[in-house]
Amino acid sequence: MLVNSGRDLQSQTMGGDVTAFTGTATATSATSLTVASGFTASAYIGKIVVAGTTPGTAVYGIITANSTTVLTIDRWYNPLTPGGTAASTPSATTTFIIMPGGAPVAYMGLTANAGAAAGSDTTLTGEITTSGGGLIRKLSTYAHTAGVASYTQTAVFTANGTDSLPVTVAKMGTFNSLTGGIMAFETLLNATATLSLSGDQLTVTDTVTTS
Repeated sequence: MLVNSGRDLQSQTMGGDVTAFTGTATATSATSLTVASGFTASAYIGKIVVAGTTPGTAVYGIITANSTTVLTIDRWYNPLTPGGTAASTPSATTTFIIMPGGAPVAYMGLTANAGAAAGSDTTLTGEITTSGGGLIRKLSTYAHTAGVASYTQTAVFTANGTDSLPVTVAKMGTFNSLTGGIMAFETLLNATATLSLSGDQLTVTDTVTTS
């Protein structure tokens, strides 16, 4: 199900929002970028901010909230490994650009909750978030055939010794962030899947029809 927050993100991404913002920071942290002034409050939620211009050192974050001076982000990403560990925090006086459009919905999360999806849902109830576990949210693999009115996102989850097992996975959600962010789709699996031992794997493929 495309939830309401996903509809908003889809509109922002596909509907011609080409407004960008460039500037120089006055402070940064692992989850924020600050300027002296100039932001429009709440105008950039769901967008990507790219910090730095030197090839190989530029990083980006996905904006989850913003005031007139502070962008709150989920974390800093290395563009070459967006599903890996967080990138280093950029310089406190880094140059940056807030990109037009919205961040892609590239991450998949799981839950044992079997409740029906609802358009008003903004989070995946009971999402598995065990730090270090193999069933936590991860980057999915995107596939699309030119001209076909659908695309797929696939993720392979492998349980490990940190996960709380056994667990019966019943539902998935897709997000524009590895942590937090905006949930776009929430879907009950065609069949539940029970993972009992470290090493058990679950492959989830979400097919999105675009027309």
